[in-house]
Amino acid sequence: MAEDADTVAVVREVDDVETLKALSDPLRLAILRTMMSDVRASHRVKDIARLLDRPTTRLYRHIKVLEAAGLIKVAQTRMVSGIQESQYRVAQFALRLSRDLLAAPGNAGELADAFAATLNDFRDRLVRDIISGRFQPEPEAAEQPDPLGPMVVALDRRLTPERATEFRSRLSALMEEFNRPDDEENAVVPVEFLLLFWAPKEPTEESPA
Repeated sequence: MAEDADTVAVVREVDDVETLKALSDPLRLAILRTMMSDVRASHRVKDIARLLDRPTTRLYRHIKVLEAAGLIKVAQTRMVSGIQESQYRVAQFALRLSRDLLAAPGNAGELADAFAATLNDFRDRLVRDIISGRFQPEPEAAEQPDPLGPMVVALDRRLTPERATEFRSRLSALMEEFNRPDDEENAVVPVEFLLLFWAPKEPTEESPA
């Protein structure tokens, strides 16, 4: 059994709590991230386990959760020593949380869990690359500055409503542009990028304590 790679969606909008819960586990995020590093490839569970340095048996339950949520799908199956082996492919190039899901006060706990898992997963990879020396740019003494050197920006300030709206709109447009699949033959540079934007609002009576 096989599916065409062209059936992979560009962006999956997450608009239900069950899918959000599927994204609230660090190991499931690591599985999904590993598979999304090559969205056109089919992945065996044992190959993913090797890349993550985890026991294969520990991954099967998480794979089934991701499949049930429609975040991954069976790309093909084959018989190996009388046992059916499945190969999986991601169902999207990128994920985006819907505005309604973010706005619903009853989803606060699930949102907090999903964001905590995402930040923990990103932190672990950042620390890994810093310790291994993969984070540093080329030395300033190099003939040419490193065009792919790390960029670290923290913003915590007040803007006018117009400027805040413009800022968010331009960030959204940038993500739309670069979330699309690139030329696979030349797409050889791994890029780690996490974007969070929010304008804190006063809690309402429906908001959790």
